[in-house]
Amino acid sequence: MKKEKQKIRIILFTGKGGVGKTSVASATALRCSELGYRTLLMSTDAAHSLSDSFEMEIGKEIKGVGKNLMGVEIDVNYEIQKNWGPIKNFIHDFLKKRGLDDIIAEEMAVFPGMEEIFSLLELVQYYMKGQFDVIIIDCAPTGDTLRLLSVPDIAKWYMEKIFNIERMVLKGVRPIMKQFVDFPLPDDGVFASVEKLYRNLIGIKEVLTDPEISSVRMVVNPEKMVIKEAQRAYTFLNLFGFVTDAVIINRIITDEIQDSFYDRWKEIQKEHLKNIEENFSPIPIFKSKLWKEEVVGKDLLSQMASYIYQDKNPVEIFYKEKPIKVVELNGNHFLLIKMPFATKEVVDLWVNGDELTIKFKNFKRNLVLPRSLSFKKIEEATIKEGFLEIKFGGENYGEFS
Repeated sequence: MKKEKQKIRIILFTGKGGVGKTSVASATALRCSELGYRTLLMSTDAAHSLSDSFEMEIGKEIKGVGKNLMGVEIDVNYEIQKNWGPIKNFIHDFLKKRGLDDIIAEEMAVFPGMEEIFSLLELVQYYMKGQFDVIIIDCAPTGDTLRLLSVPDIAKWYMEKIFNIERMVLKGVRPIMKQFVDFPLPDDGVFASVEKLYRNLIGIKEVLTDPEISSVRMVVNPEKMVIKEAQRAYTFLNLFGFVTDAVIINRIITDEIQDSFYDRWKEIQKEHLKNIEENFSPIPIFKSKLWKEEVVGKDLLSQMASYIYQDKNPVEIFYKEKPIKVVELNGNHFLLIKMPFATKEVVDLWVNGDELTIKFKNFKRNLVLPRSLSFKKIEEATIKEGFLEIKFGGENYGEFS
């Protein structure tokens, strides 16, 4: 198996907390480096585990972990100080003027979701530098990962719908308002910082949804609750345009374990393994056993990688079907969004102007329609063969729910 020359590859590992995601991500990164790829292993989880996985200190600064392998654990506080700059200072000063204690104002100047924003910005930096062949990302547990990957879409909606209006209005009234209010107003430096953040976030969204560059790998255990969460996450990922190229089932109880205590567990896992293979097909599925000891240190991580990937190259793109398509059939246009675990009862959608909003359980996606669809109304929407199929026809706009 030889290293092939190709452009930068990004692989994100996600899964429910406790499934062994960090071990699988670390094993994959180690195998990539052993094949000669210049590999970076990043952790975006606030509760970093890379240091424990490799039994060595890995901190906020990029550090050599082995031949061809570097590691870094994103320190959100450090990144905020480095990148948040004028925005954080403005919010802090504003809150102090409103009577808040200095320490409280400092804390509140960092919004929920900042971890996700600055993890993405750090990824942008490493990607743009081009010093690595492969970037492996050990993401936070599923819920935080989904929030991370939705950040660019939320930012885009805000910038297109609200930001420029705020900027123009404030520019006009700032000279007058300064005479009547005793708190600071955002200046051009604040708006410029927000705009810079937005440009970087949009840039990384294009990279992360390019199936020739990026893919998500889901780590699961053969357990009912874990599988259900993976199904929900997979639907969300498709809704936002992210390609999942593999599912890795971890901690399978194999026949080499002969203790009768595990007989019933083997039967339960057998059913769950069947369900995973049926539900996620045709996405390739890889497997890892329940090891007799904790998988830490390079030797055991290397063994795990060999067990999972066998003779496959982990840098390979195992599956790259785009989850969102526009097709024309018999004069009608259809928007197809892969949502294999959704039902009509839990999906709601409507059109406003050229913007299609899709709501799936607790998640909402605003999708700007292509020009060919933006002047047509929704005639029908159904869930068919794992796809949300939206039929467009006629003029004006319609609504389906």
